[in-house]
Amino acid sequence: MLRRLPIPAVAASLAAVSCAHATTAPRVVTLRDSGKTLTVRKGAQLQLHLTERLRWLPPRVRGTAVRLTRIEFIRDPGYLAWSVAARSRGTAVVTAVGYERESAQRSCDPGPCGPHLFRVTLVVR
Repeated sequence: MLRRLPIPAVAASLAAVSCAHATTAPRVVTLRDSGKTLTVRKGAQLQLHLTERLRWLPPRVRGTAVRLTRIEFIRDPGYLAWSVAARSRGTAVVTAVGYERESAQRSCDPGPCGPHLFRVTLVVR
């Protein structure tokens, strides 16, 4: 025996599914967050985005509360990205150093161009 659902009920259930999916999107941490302390829940997923206008050394993590994993893109989005998994309660400090790229107008000879420091403290609860 076939049961028919009214169209409004189907539409409402699809809307609920799409809204639930939207709330689970990862929070994005960028250069604007540098120097801040952010609180996240255990099990949360974040993304760290750093601009490609700078040449970045790989980020470092001090502490075991989070784990960083590099995200490789097929198509260049214009930034470098890492997935940040909040693994256990505690505090972790993520740091990275980026250097300006040489250009036709500006040379970095004999040493590196001005460094940009990125640091964010993540408190996992």
